[in-house]
Amino acid sequence: MSGFVKQILNKLFCSCLKAKRSLLEKNYLLTTKYYFTQHEARARTKKHSLISSSEVKPRSRTTLGFVFDIDGVLYSKWGCLRRASRTLKYLQEMKIPFVFLTNRWQETASEGASWVRKTFDLTAIAPIQYISGPSPFARLAPRFADELVLLVGLNTERTKYMAKILGFNNVITPVPKLLLWIRPTEVHSTEDWWDADQSYTYKQLIVDLLLSEHGVVGTVSGKNGEPGFPNWGYQQDEQPGIWFGVALPFRETLLQHFWEKTSCAIMNITTFGKPAPENFRMAEIQLLQWHHHIHGADAPKIDTAWMIGDNINDDILGANRYNFDETFSICSWKTILVDTGLYHPGMLNGRSEMYWPSIFSTGVWDAVQLALREKYEQHWWQTGGGNRDQGNSGN
Repeated sequence: MSGFVKQILNKLFCSCLKAKRSLLEKNYLLTTKYYFTQHEARARTKKHSLISSSEVKPRSRTTLGFVFDIDGVLYSKWGCLRRASRTLKYLQEMKIPFVFLTNRWQETASEGASWVRKTFDLTAIAPIQYISGPSPFARLAPRFADELVLLVGLNTERTKYMAKILGFNNVITPVPKLLLWIRPTEVHSTEDWWDADQSYTYKQLIVDLLLSEHGVVGTVSGKNGEPGFPNWGYQQDEQPGIWFGVALPFRETLLQHFWEKTSCAIMNITTFGKPAPENFRMAEIQLLQWHHHIHGADAPKIDTAWMIGDNINDDILGANRYNFDETFSICSWKTILVDTGLYHPGMLNGRSEMYWPSIFSTGVWDAVQLALREKYEQHWWQTGGGNRDQGNSGN
């Protein structure tokens, strides 16, 4: 092959190689440009998702809050659960709002807050942060403050004290004198918030009120059993309504007793305590109030409330139902199920999605960190917010 031909072939080879390199560089630039365009778009989307609504000041970020069950999540019959105190102290230091939502009935809000403060060695817990099973009764007080209210409970003195704290001024309890009264006594509402076994006499007294005329003891409504009225005339004559507070065994026996006498169900009945939406509504409102208390007028909007519980029937089901009820919920609710209490593997077999949590966790510290990590992603961990070493020791 002549030198001239070799020269021509070398030039052609160099030209092809140059064209190939040019094409590769062009493709690389296009790929790089596409990557950064997509990356910037995701960043803008992420940033936009953290921007609060128009009622919040510009550049403020949305935040989250926590709603804790107590028994099985933070506390057991043996005392504080591992890292429970550390978790609460950590949230206080970070100024992340939280409240307690429990079906306990023994304490008032002030007593409950004081117990939490001492038990978990906290500097301050406000009564507004403690929502118990009977707490929603306080919202009935303006309606029945001066009405005659029958309260059924295991401890009559404690019942009256709780009623007074909640705002009821004219309270009677089913003591022997009441049961033996001959003179008719008008009762406008009946309430029960003690989860204890009640006597047959208590159930009979309530049923007599539901069958009475205008809620007057010793009378019988003429509408009872009449097919021309709704519910065959039962509870169609201005009888009192009934509000229960966590007294589920007593409620079931009362419903059964009324059915045996009338073959009808009790109407106008409300049950407070988880999973009732009224309790979650109260927890949400007081969580938002506490958030504004610790952050002031510049408080960012809470877009997610995390319910951390151990009971799929009360904590998880209640929060999930409340989240789907647009007439109640303000925030978006998510749930974390911990295995330090009632829950054991297999309990969710065959259950509907309403019983399933957003996240499973082995304890309250990890539950909180998982929620924070989902909200703030890697930024939270890079700034020391999720130091796992901190959580692996101590209480």
